[in-house]
Amino acid sequence: MNAVVESVRSLWVPLEGVNLLVPNVAIAEVISYQPLDLIQDGPDWLLGALRWREQLLPVLSVESLCGFGSPQGERGARISVLNSVNGSSALPFYAMVTAGIPRLIKADADALGDSMLAARSLPDTVADCVQIGNEEALIPNLEIIQTLVESSWAKFKP
Repeated sequence: MNAVVESVRSLWVPLEGVNLLVPNVAIAEVISYQPLDLIQDGPDWLLGALRWREQLLPVLSVESLCGFGSPQGERGARISVLNSVNGSSALPFYAMVTAGIPRLIKADADALGDSMLAARSLPDTVADCVQIGNEEALIPNLEIIQTLVESSWAKFKP
């Protein structure tokens, strides 16, 4: 029996100046923003390190990684811990700074429309762009992002 998925439980993740749309299972936990251990000489999108559940995680700025500037850590900022998309990875989790709390939505063909962001030249870290209502979101390429995070983390881990 072949099942057709008609909608995907997703999270609408607010960033500064842009949003992300990710599958619900991509985010392990959302925590309050806290100061990060700084990383010397790393890429500008690698904001620092965070101790979470007795693990040291890299924390990134998806805005910066995707060419939308750096987050300012404004009031209401959170840290979303992401699950690895690669089961054999030495880095099972990493984190990103968000501008607020992600909200659950059902992403389906009726809800998703074409985004004006799609006309912009976007990096490989972005798989697609969508619009829901009057809001736009990037669909990140989590495999490419994780590969970049893993390679930088190996070089710059505190």
